[in-house]
This record gives sequence, C-alpha cells and structure tokens, in this order.
Amino acid sequence: MIKPKTWLTSIILIIFDVTAIYAIFRLATLVRQILSPFLKGPPFQWVASEPVAQLGIFFLLMMFFLQGLYPGYGLTAVKELEQMGRSISLAFILLATISYLVKSFQIFPRSILLIAWGISIIILPLMHFLVRNILSRQAWYGVPVTVFGDEGWREEVVETLKRVRRLGWKPQAVLAYSEIPRFGQMQDRARLAIVAPVADTTLENYIRLLNQHFRKVLIVRQTDNFGSLWVEPRDLDGYLGLEFHYHLLVRRNRWIKRWVDVVGSGFLLLLLSPLLALLTLLVWLDSPGPVFFRQERLGKNFQRFHVLKFRSMLLGAEEKLQQLLEKDPIAKAQYDEFHKLENDPRVTRVGNFLRKYSLDELPQLWNVLKDEMSLSGPRAYMPSELESMGTYAATILRVNPGMTGWWQVLGRHNTSFQKRLEMDEYYISNWSLWMDAYIFLKTVWVVIKGDGA
Repeated sequence: MIKPKTWLTSIILIIFDVTAIYAIFRLATLVRQILSPFLKGPPFQWVASEPVAQLGIFFLLMMFFLQGLYPGYGLTAVKELEQMGRSISLAFILLATISYLVKSFQIFPRSILLIAWGISIIILPLMHFLVRNILSRQAWYGVPVTVFGDEGWREEVVETLKRVRRLGWKPQAVLAYSEIPRFGQMQDRARLAIVAPVADTTLENYIRLLNQHFRKVLIVRQTDNFGSLWVEPRDLDGYLGLEFHYHLLVRRNRWIKRWVDVVGSGFLLLLLSPLLALLTLLVWLDSPGPVFFRQERLGKNFQRFHVLKFRSMLLGAEEKLQQLLEKDPIAKAQYDEFHKLENDPRVTRVGNFLRKYSLDELPQLWNVLKDEMSLSGPRAYMPSELESMGTYAATILRVNPGMTGWWQVLGRHNTSFQKRLEMDEYYISNWSLWMDAYIFLKTVWVVIKGDGA
C-alpha cells in the first residue's frame, strides 16, 4: 500500500485557502470601491484593506485548524460544511471586533468585512469540496484503517469506506474478531480501528485489546435508519445511551425551513422568469398538448396536491406505459424496482432535454410558494405508492416533499425504491440548514452535469 501523506493533504488545502482568502479580500475591496459613490465615507485604497486581509488569513487558518479541517479525514461533506461555516463566521467576528477597537484600522471601511464574509461563506466551502474531491482520487490520500467485525455487516462497512473517498479512511485489512488477541504481534501501533459488530455482539474485551494497538477505536453498529448527525450520547450511570430524534419534526426547525422556502422560491421565481418564459414556448412548439403537467402526489399529513411540471411526455403517457409494461417484462422489472424507466419512449425531444438538466421541475417553485412543497425534502410520492411505502409513510408524510433532496443528489435514478425511503427518513432525522446547503450545492452540480432522471 502507498504510504499516506497527511502532511501533503494539509499543505495543499492551506495553500488553496491562503490564495482564496487573499483573493476574496481583494474582490470585497473592489466591490466596496465600486459602491463608494453610494456610501458615506472617505476614499480608500487596497493598502487600507491589506493589514485586515493578512489578519483574516491568520484567523481563518487558525479556525480551520482547530476544527480539524487539516487534513479533515473522517468528516462527511455536511459536517465539513457546518464546521467551515462556523469557523468563517467566528473569524470574521474576531476581525470586526479588532477593526473596531484598534485605531490603526479606523480608515478601513468595515463594510468590506460583511462583503468578504458573504463571499467566503460560499466560495471557501465550494473550493474545499472541489480540492478534496481531486485529492481523494490520489493513491496517497487518506490513512489506513483496520476493520474488525461480523461477516456481512463488516463487508458493507468496508464498501462504504471505499465509496465515500473524501473520508480518507482506507481499509488496509479486514479481519474477524478472532484476530484481535494476536493483532499486536502483526504490526506496530496504528492510527484507527473500525469495529463493525451486529447488535448482539459483546465488545468490552475486544475494545480493551484494540486500544493497546490503535490510537482510536470507532464502533459502527447496525442500527435503525436514523442516521448520526443529531445523535447525542447520554451517560446512564455508566451505561452508554444514544438519543435519536427526527430533527426536522421540531417545531422551531419547521418554521426556519418554511421561511427559507418562502424567501428562496420567491427570489428564484423572479430571477428565473425569463428562462421560465422561454421553456414555456419550447414545450408549446415541440408537441401538441398543454405546456404544464399536473400530477397528483402525496403531501404533508397525507394531503394530496397536484405537483406542477413542464410537460415532458406525449399525450396519453399513462396508457402507453401500461401497454409497454404488459409487452416488455424487462421494462416491467425495471419499473417495479425503480418506479421509472431508463429509456422511456413516452418522453418528447424537448422533454429529454428538460429532464436531463432537471428543468422540467422548475414550475414546482410555485408549489413551494403555496406551502405544498419545500425547496429540499423527501420525494413527492404518488398515491399509488402509498402501500409500497409501508411504515415509512407515517414519518415521511409528516413534512412537505421537496423539489430536490438527499436521495436525488446522492442516488438519482440509480437508487432503488426501498433505498429512497431509507434516505428520505435519514434526511428527516438529520436535517439542518447545513444539510440543505449541501443539497443545494450538489443539485447545482448535478444539473450542470446533466445527470437528471
């Protein structure tokens, strides 16, 4: 195995951060100079901003280091976004405080800090995601880990570690519990051991032995699909308790999400109105029939509503679908598993383009404004799918469905129906504004790539 280079990952990230932060302050200063005629204050030049920019670089790097972002192994994308947002905000609060207290900064327009903060909160996470995605493809990225556990679940954990490259945890050995007592004879003290037990496995003795040979021991149990972002450990007189709850079902969080939906959908409808008008014309010219397609879906509290889309199929699509499924057993098997077809003959020429870039879903912004949908949320399931949803329906249908969501950006059309249900429940349990921010970033990337269903 190629020797890991943790120091190289950290150095590359630091170099990119220093360059980006410096460029952000230069850009913020330029924006402030452009706005000078409309704002009060004496004229200024970059020389007034440079000392604050240098201090900003120091504060931001220090915050990133304290949050474990260098090299950042073991952090999920949502967790890295959360920690970066917190670090950036704290660093700029420190900068604002110092610029207010220190007299040498009195000629510095403090509005530059607000502009730089707004740019940083978007650009720095985007840059980190891009750089980490490139670095994670290198053979030296990450650290070796040893996985112990029960057969089956152990292999599933290993596959997850291999798939989520950004974590940087690379399985170098996959062993059974029987290997633990003699592990100290196999190699020197290593960095991380991951233990993947099934529910009824007793671990106390194994953990004591592993702690003699590993710096850290991580237990990954098979649990219900509640995720991990908002799980809190509880000490019950020496016993470890884990508190789970559905974070999106908290009343305060539902209000926050609704305000984001109202402001976001209203802004996007205004911003995209020329594009919506153009797409309306294209659909009207492409094939006979109405421009918009309305389909009944299941909403919050099992209420039914009509989701709004640009029409992407020929008229009589449902009848054509039934005829196709009766004649083609392969297509029927695919539709039964994924509830959609990979090469759907009912889709029009413009419809193919709209679906590829997910433009057919833009009219759903109106559904969001009407409080029938959210910008991000679970899938909008059809009434005919209610029975297939099983016990998941009682949780998933307590919130508004989303235009985009967790499974849409991570799985897209390759995800099975059962997996979509699990990912929707995971989203409800683990929701946060940072999670939504990550989903929106991923949605933009998916749309640009043309990976729509």
